[in-house]
Amino acid sequence: MAYPQTLAWLLRSQNPDGSFGTVLPIPKDKLISTLSALLALADLPPALQDGAAHRARATALRFLYEDTGNWQTGPDTAGFELVLPALLDEAKIRELPLPFERFMGISAQRDAKIGHIPPRLIYNVKTPLLHSLEYLGNRLDVEAARKQLSPNGSFANSPSATAYFLRKTRDEQANEYIALLLRNRGDGSIPTVAPFEVFEIAWVLYNLARAGQLPSEAQPLVRYLAQALSDDGVGVSREGLRPDSDDTALTLSVLHRYGYPISAGPLRPFEGVNFFFTFPLERDASVTANAHVLEVLQAVPPFPRQHVIQQKVLKYLRDARVDGDHWVDKWHGSPFYATAHAVFALTASAPDLCRPAFSWLKNTQREDGSWGWFSKGTPEETAYAVQALMLAPADILAGMAAQLGRAAAYLNETEAEPVIPMWVGKSLYGPTQVVRSAVLSAQILLARSEHARPAD
Repeated sequence: MAYPQTLAWLLRSQNPDGSFGTVLPIPKDKLISTLSALLALADLPPALQDGAAHRARATALRFLYEDTGNWQTGPDTAGFELVLPALLDEAKIRELPLPFERFMGISAQRDAKIGHIPPRLIYNVKTPLLHSLEYLGNRLDVEAARKQLSPNGSFANSPSATAYFLRKTRDEQANEYIALLLRNRGDGSIPTVAPFEVFEIAWVLYNLARAGQLPSEAQPLVRYLAQALSDDGVGVSREGLRPDSDDTALTLSVLHRYGYPISAGPLRPFEGVNFFFTFPLERDASVTANAHVLEVLQAVPPFPRQHVIQQKVLKYLRDARVDGDHWVDKWHGSPFYATAHAVFALTASAPDLCRPAFSWLKNTQREDGSWGWFSKGTPEETAYAVQALMLAPADILAGMAAQLGRAAAYLNETEAEPVIPMWVGKSLYGPTQVVRSAVLSAQILLARSEHARPAD
C-alpha cells in the first residue's frame, strides 16, 4: 500500500448499512462511494484481507447487491456516467458478485457522452474530462496523460484521477500531490477536489457581502480573485481545473461589491443557446450557475445584447422551477441552496418568480426553527432559507416574526455542528468555510432584522 493511513480512515467511515459515502438518501453518491471502497478493499495485500477489512468488504457487497435498486433516482454526482461504468468494469475483472445487469443502462450513457469526442482529445486539451480521468480504465495512454499533469501534480485538481494515474505508473510529482493532501488532512482522508481556493474565497466573501459585510481584512483575498480572473473566466483554483461560469460569476459579483470595475466579458465563453453552461460537454445546465450569471448581468455597465441575454437566462430560470415555487440544482443536494440563490438573482428583475418561493420557504420550516430537505434540519439549509427570506416583501416578513425568531435560536444553538456534506462533486463534500460563512451571514441578517422576534 502506498498510503497505508487511508485504510484506517476508510474502515472508520463505513456506514451502519454497509455503504460508504453520504448518510443522506442520495443513491448515486452511495453507489459510487461504496463501489470505490469495495474495490480498494478487494485490492488489499493478503496480510490485510482478514478481520475488519473482510467484514467491511462483506457488508459493502451486501449493500451493493440488496440496497441499490433505486440507484437511478436523485441527483447525479459529477462524471457519474463516466466513472460508474469504469468501476463496474474493475469489479467484473475481480469477479465480484454484483448485480451487473442492474446497471446496464449506464454504459450506454457513457458511450453517448464520449462517442462524439475525439479519442485523443483528453491528452491534448485541458478538458473537464481530465477531472474524471479514471473513466479510461485500462485504456489509459500513460505517457500521453503525463503531459496533462498540472504544475501542482494533479489531474484537474482531482485526487481520485491522480491516484488512478499512480496505480498505472510512478510519478514523483503526482505522488507528492497526494502525500501533501494526506499530510494536510492528518486523518487518512483525501478531499474530493483540491486545491479549490478561488471557489472558497469567492463563496465566503459573497455570503458575507449578502449580509452587508465587506471586511477590510478581506482586501488581499479580493486582490487574489482579481488576479486569478482572466478574459476566459476562472475555475475553482488558479491552476488545475479550467474556468467555469459559476466561479467566474461569483468572482465577478464579489469584485463588484468591493468596488472593482467588472464586465460580462469573462462570461462570454459560457453562453449557450438557451442558458449558460458551467463547463463544456455537460449534460444538464445548472440553476445556480445561471442565477449567478444573471446577478452579474444586472451589475455590469450596459453592453450590446445585454437585455436579450438577461431575458434568455430569466426564461431558463422561470422554466426550471419545480412545482412553480422552488428550484433544484446539480451542484447541491438541497433545494434550499438552489432556491435561495435563484431568489438572490431574481428579486430585482422578476419578483413574480420570488413570491411563490417565499411562500414555499415559509411553509417548509420545521418546528425546531430549522429548514432541511432530508430527515432533519441543518444549519446550512436554514441559513439559505433565512438569506432568501430576508429579501421578501415586508407584508410576508411581518407575519413571520415568531418563525424567524425560532430560526435565529436554532442557528445560535447549532452553529458549531459538523458540516454535513451536501455539495455535489464526484462525491458529496462539505466546504466548511463556505457553509460557516452562510450561517454567519444569516445570523447577522436576523440580528439586524426588525421582523425577527426572539424565540420564547
